[in-house]
Parts: sequence; C-alpha cells; structure tokens
Amino acid sequence: MSPNTDNYFTSNLGKGPNAQNTLHEWTTYNTGRPTSVTTAIEGAAASYDDLSQPTRTYNVTSIVNEAVRVSGTERAVATATGEDPYAFQKTEALKRLKAKMEWITINGTQDTGASGVARQMRGFDGMISTNVVARDSGYSFTEAELNNILEDVWVEVGSDYLSDLIVCPMVISRRISGFTANLTRNIEAKEKRLAAQIRVYDSQIGNTVMIIPHKDVRACAGSLTVYALKEDTWKHAFLTGREPQWDEYAKDGDRDNGQYLTEFTVVGYAQRANAKYTGYNTAL
Repeated sequence: MSPNTDNYFTSNLGKGPNAQNTLHEWTTYNTGRPTSVTTAIEGAAASYDDLSQPTRTYNVTSIVNEAVRVSGTERAVATATGEDPYAFQKTEALKRLKAKMEWITINGTQDTGASGVARQMRGFDGMISTNVVARDSGYSFTEAELNNILEDVWVEVGSDYLSDLIVCPMVISRRISGFTANLTRNIEAKEKRLAAQIRVYDSQIGNTVMIIPHKDVRACAGSLTVYALKEDTWKHAFLTGREPQWDEYAKDGDRDNGQYLTEFTVVGYAQRANAKYTGYNTAL
C-alpha cells in the first residue's frame, strides 16, 4: 500500500479556515457570461439592475476515529521484530484513519446527525451538482468522452477554473493510457506528495489534466464514476482543536487504550468547476 497515492486528497488537499461549528458555512459567488447585450443610447443616464449576492453553502463536520487496545500480555510477549505491539498498532491505526478520511472526502453522504446518529459530511460526490451526467450502463469511455466532460466544465466557468484533475477507477486510467496522442507520462510534482508516476493529458479544450487512478472511486457496473476536479477549489476544514490527534486513555484493566481522532469537513468553493460522470463500461 502506498499512502501517498492511495490517500491523495488527505495528503494534498489544501486546508481551509477552521470550522467554528458542526454546521460549517462559507460563501460562493459566480459571475456568468452574458447571452445578449443591450447597448446604451448616447447621453443616457445609467440604469441599475439588481445585483446578485454571494450565496451561503454549507457542510457538516464528521468525527473520524481509529481506536487501539493492546493487552498487557500482548505487550509482554516477544515479537519477531522486537517492536512494541502498542507502538506498532498506533502506526497502523494512523494509516487506517487517513484511509477513512480519504474515503469520506470522496464518497461522504450527508447526515446531519439526529439523536443517536453520527453526522456525516458530503464528499465530492454529493457536492458536485451542476455538471452531473449518468450514462447508460456499459457506455464506452473514449477520448472524445473525456474531452466532452472537460468541455462541460469549460461552458460553466471562466478559463481560470478549468478542471485540472481526473480521478477515476484504474480501468478508466488504463483506457486513458491508450490516448497516446496527447498523453505524457511524467509531471513535475515537487509540491505534491506522490509516490508513483502520474500521467498527464493535454485536452482538446486547452487545459492539462493529471490522471489519478483511485481505489475509493466507484468502479461497479452501472455506477462506475469519473470525476473532473479543479483541485484548488476544494479544502479540508477542521473543527477548531480537532485536527488529527492521538488521545491516550486511562488504563481500565490489564490493557492500554487510545485512539486517533479528528473532526473535519469538505469545503467546495466552486462546484461548477467540477464534473461527475457515471455509468461506464467496467471492462477494458
């Protein structure tokens, strides 16, 4: 397992302002292009239209944890590596916490948390609403289709907000590998925490997108999903004082207890700069 690529967003997504409440709000604003223009008469006084205002968008925070409990006997028994089992389990628990954070960042579905029910944030999947297309099950993913997705985003946003990341199951990444005319295999990724080679595609729309095969994107027949994301429009926002941390608990018997815990949400500043397409053929 390679945490740096399997948990791409946990490692690379920017951090937004701290959430101050379990219901986290922020503002978004979109300036649309005109579809017609009425010119002004010479010497006319200015006329004033109602101005559009920024809108409030929200998400809820989710508590994600990974607990560790190791008995006194387990810590006393000699191990093959000589490593303290408690320290070993803490290391593995942190990996599992990051994997949980990654999955919910992509796939989280909102639950506001009624009494006795855990809150769950919306991930990318639930926050993208403008550019959403469900293809017929088994639809072929071609180079033309990839450019269609990117063009849909281009129609909705300015040139500064074009998608720069394709996140997809491995089978789609392998298909894109066959688009040899506009595909390169190496990128300059000094600012990215990447442990594997990442492909880049130069689209017909004029933007360059990085291709990330991801294990947490749906790959099942009928629901196989491809995301086109504008990476810097997404952030993680942690509830104040609730960034990932280890909490050691008092001994309550012949065992040691603790857990990694965090509380955070996903913030999307421009969902229309992203796209979600589903329904593709699951075979090469």
